[in-house]
Amino acid sequence: MVEKEKNMARKKPATKAEKEHMNKVAKLGCIVCRKQGNLYSPAELHHIRDMTGMGQRASHYEVLPLCVMHHRIGKESFHYSKKDFENKWGRQKDLLAEVLQLLEEEDVYS
Repeated sequence: MVEKEKNMARKKPATKAEKEHMNKVAKLGCIVCRKQGNLYSPAELHHIRDMTGMGQRASHYEVLPLCVMHHRIGKESFHYSKKDFENKWGRQKDLLAEVLQLLEEEDVYS
């Protein structure tokens, strides 16, 4: 890879505002577990990869809260099978819209 391409592929560190957003998203708990009625499932962040190239992440504002099982471990995880995950739980962009709606509702009640 050419040096210029390497530099373009690297992500800049998250800004203070991006970190605050990601913390709020993580505090929501896993969006899939929420759909199953478990509101208190610890989450790690999944950068959605809808319409991005291989190895590229979306913006730090386009993250989903997913527990380890729904993110990267097990047969129901996104990284096990994106197709199966999205068929069962919805497309990443749709889940992102749900997450943003939840954050908006939380801001109203804060």
